Amino acid sequence: MSPAAGPPEPPLYRPFALLAFGATLCAGTPAGLWLLTWLYAGAPAAGPAWRLLHAEVQILGFFATLIPGVAQHLAARFTGRPVARHPLTRPLAPLLGLALALRVAGTALEAPAAILAGALVHAGAFALFACWVWRALDPPPLALLRRHLTLATAWLVLACAVEAWARAGAGGAPDPGVLRAAHAMALLGGVLGWVTGVLLRAGPMFIPHWAVPPALAHAVAPALAAGVVLTVVGEAGPWTAPLGPALARLGEFAALAALGALLAAGGAARRTRGSLPMLARSGPESRLFRLAAASAAAALAGAALATLGAALGAQVHVLADAARHLLTVGFLTSLVVAMTFRLIPALEQRALRWPGLRAVAFWALAVGIALRTAEALVPLGAPWLAPWVPLSGLAVWLALAGVALNLVGPRGR
Repeated sequence: MSPAAGPPEPPLYRPFALLAFGATLCAGTPAGLWLLTWLYAGAPAAGPAWRLLHAEVQILGFFATLIPGVAQHLAARFTGRPVARHPLTRPLAPLLGLALALRVAGTALEAPAAILAGALVHAGAFALFACWVWRALDPPPLALLRRHLTLATAWLVLACAVEAWARAGAGGAPDPGVLRAAHAMALLGGVLGWVTGVLLRAGPMFIPHWAVPPALAHAVAPALAAGVVLTVVGEAGPWTAPLGPALARLGEFAALAALGALLAAGGAARRTRGSLPMLARSGPESRLFRLAAASAAAALAGAALATLGAALGAQVHVLADAARHLLTVGFLTSLVVAMTFRLIPALEQRALRWPGLRAVAFWALAVGIALRTAEALVPLGAPWLAPWVPLSGLAVWLALAGVALNLVGPRGR
């Protein structure tokens, strides 16, 4: 390219990535750290609004915000069309940023109307994105993927709409069970729906000899939907223990089982030389992906134990929380970190400014996942672990900061 032509247009994923990492580094992960220091290190109590903000920023502001940015590049790869902005996607980053700002400001200022407005803006942004997904993936060979990803986006819309309904009718004190149900829709149906949908089509980019039986490929979305419905019914239904908690935990297990079946059938555990050809051009990225796969397996085991315990009437909320964070911190965050380290050179045509931070991110995530999972051992006779659990938040923040530094850093040589 000649100098007169000017610099290339920035990759379409970039504003979404900056927004997502900014949200988790400045709000989502610090709020989670506050919760852990309150629960295990004697810090001042975190109010219900901050507990909700942590979940909503991490699910909607971090994971779900990355999806529209990366999706534009994936759709071009899947359809063979050039990467280009579409009128339906142009307002998405500003709308998602506005929704996040309203949620954070509303929580900090104790303004329920602002949080409600943030939920409504989020619902509108994801509805716009769902329209784009349906239109972008139109070739006949993509029919299954089109339905799968549109349904996953619809779960995000429905989650935000249910949250808005709960907040609008509660005068600032929404039903916690309904909000937990909305979070399950967004995480298990929306974010996990997108991850599994992309794997169905792009699995060979990550795992050699990827092969998923057609019957299983068609069953993944219904299995996730069944898991979401069970979780919603258990969290928001008028049940008494142990039925309500058992249904909710069974729903989480069903969703994780769908993910586990997909990864197992695709060959995620199979040892082959030269594995992960697109994702892992380096050892650190390969290790991050393996950390994500191991976390998914551990989350499935934890969810199975939580389901069994809930059915027997045991108190399993700590175990269920640990399993849920194995999914979000262990699987999803490790996947995001590995992919972002790969997307920077692949899409921006520039070297990582600080490539050594990939190793730092891996070890920080490994420590963070181990300490966060140790939460489940505290009520089982290991109270000495309690002061160590909050350090998981610092470790995860460090890993995410390493990615952000490479994302915003100057062009490497």
